[in-house]
Amino acid sequence: MRLRRGDDRTLGVLLATPTRWIADGMVPAERGERRPRFAFGDEPASDIPALCDDTQDLVLLLEAGPDEGVLMAASGTYRVPSSGRDDLLEHASARLAAMRQERLRQAKRQRLPDQLIAYFEELNAAETEDAVFRSLADHALRMVGAHTAVALVRDDARGILRAPARPGAPPNEHRVTLLWDDRFARPGLVLAVDARREGPCCAAAPLFGDPATSIAAHVPVADEAVLMLTERREDRIFEPEDWDVLRALALQAEMALRRIRLIESVRSLSLTDSLTGLANRRHMDVVMEHAWAAAKRGEPLAVMVMDLDGFKAVNDRDGHHAGDAVLCAVAKALSDEARGSDVVVRYGGDEFLVILPGGSAAAAHSLAERVRGRLAGCVGVSEGVAVYRPELVSPDDLVSEADRALYDRKRRRASR
Repeated sequence: MRLRRGDDRTLGVLLATPTRWIADGMVPAERGERRPRFAFGDEPASDIPALCDDTQDLVLLLEAGPDEGVLMAASGTYRVPSSGRDDLLEHASARLAAMRQERLRQAKRQRLPDQLIAYFEELNAAETEDAVFRSLADHALRMVGAHTAVALVRDDARGILRAPARPGAPPNEHRVTLLWDDRFARPGLVLAVDARREGPCCAAAPLFGDPATSIAAHVPVADEAVLMLTERREDRIFEPEDWDVLRALALQAEMALRRIRLIESVRSLSLTDSLTGLANRRHMDVVMEHAWAAAKRGEPLAVMVMDLDGFKAVNDRDGHHAGDAVLCAVAKALSDEARGSDVVVRYGGDEFLVILPGGSAAAAHSLAERVRGRLAGCVGVSEGVAVYRPELVSPDDLVSEADRALYDRKRRRASR
């Protein structure tokens, strides 16, 4: 190998990789070995780090003189200062490590556009907030690189951060939980020493349950959550471009959360009565369809229709605001007294309907009595109850039967 430095002269090859590139001065490598070998004259050979363990790129370290060497690689040619064997080893290793890091950085940049597109598509398909947080953690780990990543959801009432539940996981499954620390409200790093009991960020201690974990990076997702990445490599440096990527991922997650909440809000408005907050007729139709199908398979089903006695007089005497207050009071009483599986519907005007899957006529009348007791002195209520029978053709027949029972009850009360 020759190098032009005023005049031509021969430079000895001290290092070559891959090992098929054997030159003068090299110690022959064993078959299958890919690590580069290092030799000074008759001294034993030693290893030196390469661009990566399985690199097939040609890397040569040439002896240019007593004060320097020449490192040749695919990315260029570099002079390596030297004052002896150990010094040359140290400088060559540092240069190779820097070249390897730059190669990894370039590869990461090349993959980034496709990874961002995949992330955006996954966020657009997400239907729940938990799905957004899981996608954020998965893609952050893939794009930036770390040992673990998790998005912890903020619970202001309890002052904690907690990992969202996995779909299908048992309710008692352990989930990472941290106490809130104000430093989590901005991007930053937590070292293992900071998370000790007396450290400045002891709230992060659960992230360092693995003794090998050396550092944790955190990025807030608005006021909703915090993205956490843990790393085992003590020399890992989160570079400016890593923080840029993490902030961009968090911003897109915030936008996905707003989209999901907007859709939920619209869906809620379309299925909820605006005054009482109860289910509306559209919601009732959806629930009745499922309850009716279960009843046809043998599950009990009861429906109760309830209206208010003398409600028109309340409106005429005290005004519509007072009437609205009465309706809200009835809605609250029904919601509080109904079972979790029951669906309470504002059926129209001063009429309410309760669907009781698995319920009976006795259970429906018991519910009406409890509501009547809560509203004593406020307004009277009357109810009509019907239960599923095979001869009924449709849910409308069941509701109509409950309506007839209600008016029969009111008529008998009026005649008395």
